[in-house]
Amino acid sequence: MNIGIIFPRYKYPTGDVPLGIAYLSSYIQKHNNIKPTIIDTTFHKSIEETKQKIQDFDIICFSIMTTMLKDALTLAKYIKNKYPHTKIIFGGPHTTVLPEQTLKNDCVDAIVIGEGEKTFSDLIKNNLDFSKTNGLWYDDKKNPPNTFIHNLDDIPFPDLEQLDMDNYFKNWFQLESVKFGLKGINIIASRGCPYDCTFCQPTLSKIFGKKIRKRSAQNIKQELLEWKNKYGIKAFMFQDDTLIADKKWVSEICKEIKDLKLLWGCNVRANLIDEESLRKMKAAGLRKVFMGIESGSQRVLNKVYDKRISLDQVKEAVKTVKKLGIRIQGYFMIGAPTETLQEIKQTIKFSNELDLDEATFSITTPLPHTYLYDKIKDQITKDISEFDYYKVSVFKHELGERKLDSLRKQALLKFYLNPKRIHNTIGSFLTPKSFVRNLKKLKRF
Repeated sequence: MNIGIIFPRYKYPTGDVPLGIAYLSSYIQKHNNIKPTIIDTTFHKSIEETKQKIQDFDIICFSIMTTMLKDALTLAKYIKNKYPHTKIIFGGPHTTVLPEQTLKNDCVDAIVIGEGEKTFSDLIKNNLDFSKTNGLWYDDKKNPPNTFIHNLDDIPFPDLEQLDMDNYFKNWFQLESVKFGLKGINIIASRGCPYDCTFCQPTLSKIFGKKIRKRSAQNIKQELLEWKNKYGIKAFMFQDDTLIADKKWVSEICKEIKDLKLLWGCNVRANLIDEESLRKMKAAGLRKVFMGIESGSQRVLNKVYDKRISLDQVKEAVKTVKKLGIRIQGYFMIGAPTETLQEIKQTIKFSNELDLDEATFSITTPLPHTYLYDKIKDQITKDISEFDYYKVSVFKHELGERKLDSLRKQALLKFYLNPKRIHNTIGSFLTPKSFVRNLKKLKRF
């Protein structure tokens, strides 16, 4: 059986390896004894380049987020026209939250609901018989959901061999402020999220469940050791949203990976930060944390995002991180539903008052059927194919799209041209390599 897996990412090339398709490929190789062909478009110059790589597959699986939908459909229509017999399956976050709408497209034969590895593997074992495969929807049929993979250690390490790893390493920026030019990679150690932030949920729970499933510390170490030996990595980033929710587990990880002598970063929540855990993590190589702060308005945090953190917790968390000499990057969003100009200015002011090393400011984007989307869906003015976290407000905001984009740019400029940061900002452009990297980042500006 000839199997293709496509990841149709054309916007904003990044150093973030598409772990979803890499895990899907390795799982199929283990359980079906078939090696799929991965087509990752991240570094393709155009869709035409991708078309030249399309083969006569028996089945093709697309893994898509909402921001990839338009390009995914363009490719799927091309494939259906050239190879009518090829079965086209859509999976990923978008199909799980908008299944009926996705199935309305004639070029899509079926969709995967939720976690993809087991469902796609079962479909192959069932000789592409949709009716026998749980977790699959097709025509007007809705098969029962598939079971989660409870022991994540049973999933082989992601298949990176077919990816353009040289380009991914060149574009990996996560720990650039720690040491320029670090060769690094992203990994994920768990699945599931117990929180209910309105801009993420219930999507995450529908895909991975509410309960956090965790890999063993030993399994994580073995993966890192493999990438260290194979690629010579010096650093890595945990992509998990809730890595520090289980302090005992994190402590076990730190004990296992300490002797690898790798530098690393992770995402954190302000309300989960504690000095004891951070000290253990730093001793094991932690050098940078990424914190979702979102807003400088407590009303927006509480009433709009249901973030369940306070501004005081954010202040204390940042102080604790900086006390230990760990770098910190804050994530902010502006343009939330009902957010006023004054509240946006509060966010900009708050970001500058905090002792952050870096910050990003994106436009609040209510992704389909998140709690935030369902609350304001009547105000959505853009087609879902136009959703863009960086430059476009997708709903009718009282400040208007141009004003929000202007405020986002102001926020970035005020943060990075702040007297306490301008030296580092200028320094980041002084070498040829850093200049090129920063130009790539500015494409989102």
